[in-house]
This record gives sequence, C-alpha cells and structure tokens, in this order.
Amino acid sequence: MNILYKILFILFISTSSFAQDGIVRSIFLDSVMISSVAEGFSVEEFVHYVKTDTSFYQGFKNLRYYPHDYDSELTIFNPKNEKIGFLYRSGKYEVEDNILTVRIDSSYDDGKIYNRKGKYKYYTPEFFDYVFFPKDTLTVSKYSKRKSEYSDDKNDQNENDAKVIVFNPGSITVERGTGNSKKKLAIFDISMQKYYDYKISQVVYKDSIECYSFSCVMKDSLSSKDKDDVLIRKLVSYFDKENFKILYRKYVMQYDYWVVDLEVTVEVEMGYSNSVLVPKYIYYDGYWDIPFKKAEVARFKLWNKNFIYRD
Repeated sequence: MNILYKILFILFISTSSFAQDGIVRSIFLDSVMISSVAEGFSVEEFVHYVKTDTSFYQGFKNLRYYPHDYDSELTIFNPKNEKIGFLYRSGKYEVEDNILTVRIDSSYDDGKIYNRKGKYKYYTPEFFDYVFFPKDTLTVSKYSKRKSEYSDDKNDQNENDAKVIVFNPGSITVERGTGNSKKKLAIFDISMQKYYDYKISQVVYKDSIECYSFSCVMKDSLSSKDKDDVLIRKLVSYFDKENFKILYRKYVMQYDYWVVDLEVTVEVEMGYSNSVLVPKYIYYDGYWDIPFKKAEVARFKLWNKNFIYRD
C-alpha cells in the first residue's frame, strides 16, 4: 500500500474522535447559550449529540447515491508555494439501478500534472480520484453498511474508512489502531481536555438556518512540547437547530514527528436537496512531506449541484 495511505490511516483512522467515554469538564458558552442553559438547555445532551452524530457520514453516502452535477479544481504547489499545476473538471454522477458512474464532461489542465505516459505525477490527484472520481462503476446504497457487512480485507476497510474520515473525522467508529496516535486523536478523552478549549455558541448558516456551533480548539497557551501531543488543532461543527444534522464542518490537523510532516485543513459545507442532506462544497488545503517522496502542497475544491431526488 502507498506509504502516504499508511500514514493517513494511522492519523485519521486509528480512532473515532467523537466516540470517547470521557465527559468534557469545561465548555465555554456565549451569552445566548448561558440563557438557554438557564431555561433548561442541557449541555451534556448536546455533547452527546456531537459525539454520536451520523448525519455527516450519511451526507457523504448521499453524495454517491443521488445523481448530480459537479465542478472541481485541483491546484498543486511546490514547497515554496509556487503554482506548478492545475486541473479543472466538470461532469455528472449518474446512477442507474444503484450503479454509479462518474462522468467527466469537461477537463482542462495546465502545468505538470501528468507525466509523459499520461499518469499523474503526484499522489494528491490520485487520492481525490479514488474518493470522488472513480474510474470504474460502483454499487451504491442509500444507507450505511452495518459493521458486520464490511470486508475482512484490512486494506479495503482502511480505504473505505479513509474516504469518509479524511473529510469527517470521528463520524464512524473505527476500532483498528492503537498507541499514541489513537490517544492523541481522542479529543474528548479526559487526558486530552487540558489541551483544548471547547465552546458552544449560536450562528446563522448561509444567512438562513439557525445553528448551534460546537468548536474544539487547541489552547494558545500550550508549550511546544504540549503542541506535539495535539494532532487535531481545530474542529468546528454547525448543527441545524431543527434536527441536529451537521451543516458545516472545519478541521485543522497537524503532525510533525521524526521524518513525517503533515498539515491539513478541510472545510465541508452541507445543504439540503429535497430535504436530503448532501455536501454542496468541499475544500481541502494540505501539505505533506514523507520519506522517499517529494513534498506536496495541494488545494482542492469541489462543488456539487443539481441533485436529483430518488427513492
């Protein structure tokens, strides 16, 4: 398996960020939320929703289940942040008899995206092709698989989990993985709470939907040594007040240890299409530097639109 896959698996898949048993001891509340608590709002119940949410994962299942149009941009930079390649694509997700075909109707590339054999020169576009633009047809389902239905092949399990967790850390329980990475990703664990500030507030999403905002941010006052114990630097989620579905998520992850250097920022904007939650916009900005590979800096944007509802 590609070495970067292995690193991503260790960092992103070794545990579920929202599935710890620890109780958050200290949460900041804005003035509106303080009033809500006084009127009977339960902070403990809210944190339970945060830790057990499945709506975000289901949204990504819906992305493949419902036909729609897409536009995407991928920009590759060198370590000096100089642009060295660009790839634009647009097309359709077509679904018939629960078989998904991703069609590319328009494509434009500029710079050194491909080698002379027409293969990608970089790992990042390969990864996003795997996640969002599979070349082969796929069988899709509206509902998540039960644990017993997953493949016994560890590589298949890791890849299936990676597709979700890279953009949705902690939304599904992943039991594989042990050691320090598992501990450091457990952002609600009692042992990790000294590194974070937790806050609940209220926001209006897209100028129209009232939401609760839950944020978990690394403390500014940490020493350099303590910062090394914090892989997830920031995690923000917006919950629709009407149904507690996640409409927005942003996370920042940083890992710098020995010969591995990784920094990733991901933002996902969800929306409703015929009352179905789907990812409307996905943004990725990432840097990674691992042994025997050239360092890569990439920025990826994906817009999904014109969803067609089906039973």
